[in-house]
Amino acid sequence: MKIKLMFSLLLIILQFNTFAQQQINVIKKPTWNIRASYDSRYGSKVDLSDNAIAMIVDVPKADFAVVTIDDKLSQKWLTELSGFPMAIGKFKNNIVVIAASDRSYFKSFSNQFKAYLLEEKTGKLISEKIIYDGSKDFVETPEFFFSEDGAYFKMATRLTALKRKVHIGLQVVGFFTALKMDKDFNESQSYTVIDFNDKLEQIQRMEPEMPDGDTWKASCGDDGSFIISTVDASKGKCNVAIYLSSNPSPLKTVSIPVDAFSQDDISSITFASSKKPLVSYIGIFYKNANKERSTLIARIDFNNGTFTSTKEVFDKVHVKELQKSFVPVNKKFNDLTFSDIKYMNIRHIAEYNNTLLVTISPRFSVTSSHGSITSEGSVLMNAYDAQMKPLYHQFLPRDYTSSIAGEGSEVSFKQSEKTLRILANQKDGLTAVATIYAEMNLESGTINKINMISKDDIKNSYYANTESISWLNGSFVIPFVERMGIFSKKVDLQLLQLKY
Repeated sequence: MKIKLMFSLLLIILQFNTFAQQQINVIKKPTWNIRASYDSRYGSKVDLSDNAIAMIVDVPKADFAVVTIDDKLSQKWLTELSGFPMAIGKFKNNIVVIAASDRSYFKSFSNQFKAYLLEEKTGKLISEKIIYDGSKDFVETPEFFFSEDGAYFKMATRLTALKRKVHIGLQVVGFFTALKMDKDFNESQSYTVIDFNDKLEQIQRMEPEMPDGDTWKASCGDDGSFIISTVDASKGKCNVAIYLSSNPSPLKTVSIPVDAFSQDDISSITFASSKKPLVSYIGIFYKNANKERSTLIARIDFNNGTFTSTKEVFDKVHVKELQKSFVPVNKKFNDLTFSDIKYMNIRHIAEYNNTLLVTISPRFSVTSSHGSITSEGSVLMNAYDAQMKPLYHQFLPRDYTSSIAGEGSEVSFKQSEKTLRILANQKDGLTAVATIYAEMNLESGTINKINMISKDDIKNSYYANTESISWLNGSFVIPFVERMGIFSKKVDLQLLQLKY
């Protein structure tokens, strides 16, 4: 009996070690740090064609720099630049970096943006140009769009009604002042979409005719199309318009029924592109007419103006059914945190091998005299076929706590044929952060591998910046970052490279 027990334990240990990722390289003390903008939704790193990575970093004698490291974590080049970094992407076989001319903590950006074009192999500055000089009086909200293959670079900017003046002392000024600011910020005076050529010149500029509705979201398709979706709750419709070239009139507008309770109960609108031209996906999380939290997932074919959709209502009964269906891969990952219905939302939507994957998780923030935290629950992964028929659902069990900014709370995905690689953070005690690595079969939804990443060479309190993981050929690089302070301009960084 003892021999059998020892043999069983040995098999478990060997299996776990087989699952563990093999460390290739580590950088404990780089000569550069990460900007506080490292979590920027506009992006701060880009994977290059020669299995290398370009990152926005902080250096002592310049505003910021772009550094490139290869698949052995060796530095290839570093180019210093000026301004406040906003975005980085590939464009026409080169690297383009966007920076605001300056930034005021209280006044936001100056609405003047410069683009730098860098040679991918050497980091040589090819050209720099002010690509947009906006309003001096009102706040603008810019967005930057790059295709993965570098085919296009677009910018969209919304001119708000909020004046660029110092907004301080809201606790003293009062509640109504804060409401007025929020109203002004959400009011749009104009919306402009701009296309650039490889000389950073504006070649197309349009103010698109907006579809009916108030709550809206913009995105770009892999084919270079521009998409705007709005929700008109009063008419029970989600209107999705697609634009080509510089024509402000949409090529097509598709209306999808949505039983939203009110305009204010639209939690999120998310997009994903299909590999097929003029085909896109949309995901909406909202409160329906019965005041239940719901999803609407749709596949839109703009070629013929048709759509296929599916809905899911997250009431107490359904959430309990989902929890009961969870089958842990092993005892180390059996703790499911998925019950806070009112805090649930869509976190990720993407097409993998003709399968649409939509992830949902609860997330909430708490502020007290001791500070602010954001709590993130387990991740529900729903898969659909091209007809929006549900294929399966699977859970990634985790419970993660971060600062109010939610740093490191996103889940990173990478497809490799029929395998989906997954990486996410998990709390480990009071201050430490662990990192989960998993592999899932895209066809069946079966978790084939799940383990904790070994952090022997990484500081225990650092978290994996999951939005900036680089998935290379045969390996992946995780930037581990220290917690960011309220007024942080830079944060320390360590890089860990692991083999699949």
